[in-house]
Amino acid sequence: MLRSSFASPLALVLGFVLAPPLGLLPAFASPAAAQTDICPERYHVEVDGGVLSLPFCSNLPVDRPNPEIRRIVFSIHGVATNATTYYRNMVAAAERVPGALDETLIIGPKLMTRAFADDRDLGATDIFWNTSSDRFWGGESGSSERHPRVGSISSFELFDWFLADLLRPDLFPNLEIVVLAGHSGGGQFMNRFAMASPFEDEVARPRGVHVRYVVGQPSTHTYLTGERVDLSDRTRQTFRVPGADETETCPGWNDYGAGLESLDDWGYMHAAGAASMQARYRDRDVIYLHGMDDSNPEDSQLARGCSAMMQGFHRLDRGITYFNYVNHLYGPGNHAHRIAFVPRVGHDHAGMWASEPGLLHIFDYAVTLAEGPGNP
Repeated sequence: MLRSSFASPLALVLGFVLAPPLGLLPAFASPAAAQTDICPERYHVEVDGGVLSLPFCSNLPVDRPNPEIRRIVFSIHGVATNATTYYRNMVAAAERVPGALDETLIIGPKLMTRAFADDRDLGATDIFWNTSSDRFWGGESGSSERHPRVGSISSFELFDWFLADLLRPDLFPNLEIVVLAGHSGGGQFMNRFAMASPFEDEVARPRGVHVRYVVGQPSTHTYLTGERVDLSDRTRQTFRVPGADETETCPGWNDYGAGLESLDDWGYMHAAGAASMQARYRDRDVIYLHGMDDSNPEDSQLARGCSAMMQGFHRLDRGITYFNYVNHLYGPGNHAHRIAFVPRVGHDHAGMWASEPGLLHIFDYAVTLAEGPGNP
C-alpha cells in the first residue's frame, strides 16, 4: 500500500486507500542537512510500510497556501542527474519574463540512479532507480546494500502523487496551468508519462487546471504502434511496419521504451494499456522542443542501439520524424501536439528553456522586438 500525508484525489483513480497522515512525517519536508549536489526539499510517500523520499529544489514553499501561484513548472534533468542546474536555469528563464517569478512555482526533482546514489551519502529514505531507463520510463525504484529501501514505486506513480498533492484546492486556489518540462532523459520521461498517466484526466482537468508536456530533445521516443519511418524517404513522412529482414537482427525492436510490446515488466505501463495510451496521447498538449544544432550522430549520449537507430540518425532527425509520426497516426489537426525549433542551439537545456520558443511554451510569453527579453 502507498500513501502520502495528504488525501490525494488520485487515490481514487489508482485504487489506493489512504490511511491517516503519517504522524510527524509531512509529505513535503526540508531536511536539516542535505548533500550539496542533492536538492534540499523532500516529497515523502509511504510504500509497503517504508518511506521513500524524492529530493527536489523549489523557488517557493510547496506546502504553504499561496493564492498568487497561477503556474507550476517542473524542470526535469537528463542523465547527468544535475537537478540543481536544471532548476536554476529554469529560474533564470523565468527571470526573462516580467512578473513570472511572482506567480510561478518552479520545481526541479532529483531522479537518481543506483550508481549515482551509491557514490553518495543519501538521506535514509531518498529514492533512486536501478537504471536510467527505470527512472525515465516509469520503472520501479530500487534498493542496494549501501542504501537499503523498503518497498518500491514507479517513477510515474510517484509523480502522479506529487502532482496530485500540489493540486489540492486549498494550496494554490488560483492555479491555472502545470507545465511539465523535461530535457534529454527528462524528455524521454515526459514523452512516456504524457501517454500513460491518469493525473491530467482524473485530477487536473476536474479542477480546471491545464497541463502541458514539454518533450525537450530526447534521445528516443516511444512509438504507439509497430510502424517506423521509412529511412529511405528523405521527407521522413512515410511510415510502415518493418519487414522481417529489417528486424531479425534487432530482437525487441518494438519492446517498451521503443514501442509498446512486452509491457509485463513495466507495471505502470502495463496497467495503463497500449490502447488506452494511444487514445490518451492524442489529446495531450505536447510540445516537442528541439535545437536546430542538436544534429550530431556521434554524440556520446545519443542512444545508438538498433531500435533507436530505427527512429532516426540523431536527436533532431528523431524529433522531426516522431512529430510526423503523430500526424500520421492521428491525422493532421486531429491531435493537440506541436513542434518548435530553437536556432543556433545544440543539446543544451539552458538555451532551450530561455529561448523564444521556450518562453512561449513554458511561460506563455511571446517575445516581441518592442518589449521583453529578446533572444538569449
